[in-house]
Amino acid sequence: MRFRVLGAVRAFTAEGAPIVLGDRRRALLAALLARAGRVVPAERLAALLWGAEQPADPAGALHSQISRLRRALPGVVIDTAPPGYVLRADPDEIDAGRFDRLVAAARRRDTADLLGEALALWEGPAYAGFADDEVARLEAIRLEEARLHATEAWHRALLDAGRPELPALEAFVAGHPLRERARDTLMRTLYALGRQTEALDAYREYADRLAGELGLEPSAAIQDTRLLILRHALPGTRPAVTPLSMLEARYLTTPGARTIATASLGDGPPLVALPGWVSSIDVIASGRDPRSSLLQRLVGHVRLTLYDRFGTGLSRGPVTDFGLEAAVGELRAVAERAGGPVSLLAMSEAGPIAVALAATSPELVRRLVFFGTYADGPGTFLRPDLNAALVTMVRTHWGLGAKLFADLYRPDATDAAARHLAEVLRNSADREVAAAYLAGTYETDVSALLGRVRAPALILHYRGDRVIPFAGGRQLAAGLSEARLIPLDGPYHLPDVTDLDRVVATISSFLTTPG
Repeated sequence: MRFRVLGAVRAFTAEGAPIVLGDRRRALLAALLARAGRVVPAERLAALLWGAEQPADPAGALHSQISRLRRALPGVVIDTAPPGYVLRADPDEIDAGRFDRLVAAARRRDTADLLGEALALWEGPAYAGFADDEVARLEAIRLEEARLHATEAWHRALLDAGRPELPALEAFVAGHPLRERARDTLMRTLYALGRQTEALDAYREYADRLAGELGLEPSAAIQDTRLLILRHALPGTRPAVTPLSMLEARYLTTPGARTIATASLGDGPPLVALPGWVSSIDVIASGRDPRSSLLQRLVGHVRLTLYDRFGTGLSRGPVTDFGLEAAVGELRAVAERAGGPVSLLAMSEAGPIAVALAATSPELVRRLVFFGTYADGPGTFLRPDLNAALVTMVRTHWGLGAKLFADLYRPDATDAAARHLAEVLRNSADREVAAAYLAGTYETDVSALLGRVRAPALILHYRGDRVIPFAGGRQLAAGLSEARLIPLDGPYHLPDVTDLDRVVATISSFLTTPG
């Protein structure tokens, strides 16, 4: 028998089949599990089940409920032990027991993997639905606090192992802004990634909160961390991966006489990340591009190569040909310099370019990763009038056009977020180049080439994508002979921070699997 209390209280057979229990028996089970191995007084159980409306014979009614619970859980020992009842179970039969064991083992061996395994057991608040009950309340509080401590220890262990999870750590600190250990780890992680200014900003924000909300000042320990960061003397903080800020552009000239900027970073299997509609290596390196977080994570797993398409970013120049063939020529030159065969990461508008290279130069392409993209423009963007209006808006009102695209990228985007994305787009290309490339996005159709692609493909796409509809992902999955489509839930176009862990794990596993 297996029991879950790290989330909704549930029971399962040894084979993993769920056991259906009514609300009253679930409440009774929750109370007995919260005190597993210890006697729970009958009067407290009766109060839990019936409150102020006690039955005429509380002891008899409770005994009847216990008997029903025993029948529902064959093999589980629930003993009568004055003054009440006790459930006897091996700690490993309860997910909370396994959590405690893993955390204790991690404390002895100081490993991030054990803590990660422990935290993965959680599906929601401990004893969800029963955490306010008198019997389970203290155990739920204990477990929730243990979860917070384990999360902090996990992030510190990841940092010490050289593989920090910055987005997850930042989310944890945002949710628990006054937890000093987490804040200290955040400062150390930012510093290890070469982001000293942000590390010091994290300290200032903490000090301001502490003073404003509690009237306290930071402890001597976290003040020491701040001083060590100021002096560049913080020990034990080696970067997990080279930060994107270390990208250095080099130039190559394509057979079509286009001179374009490229940059590479990291170690591992080669991955070429295609430019989107308009992008810039400099903007990506600064962390401002919507793809920067994903690319920074991937650097820890692959040898990442970026390039700026002609006329954008660091590859500025007069563009006379905005067509697919010229774009494929750029990608072919980059893949050859990277020592192909390489894997390709095609996001947003880059899908057709990756498909065309894989179909026409299969010797250069090992694997394909598509995210939020398409193969058939006319079959994906079904409103020619809207497409034309967007191109005109970009060409004549670049600021307004960028604001509109910001709202499409992030539904209900704040004004600050919209301004940020608008600046990213404006810093990546001028309005004429951006408008011409956008027009090509709507017209390009490589669906006839899909059947010629033999490289394995991974396709990720948000169901609610408003920039490139989910139909684009379905096109690719239907046309490619060896493809796996992973739908993501949400109204986003590019990876949302809440999905980064899953997205990075999926992509890195796909790229590093032999074969």
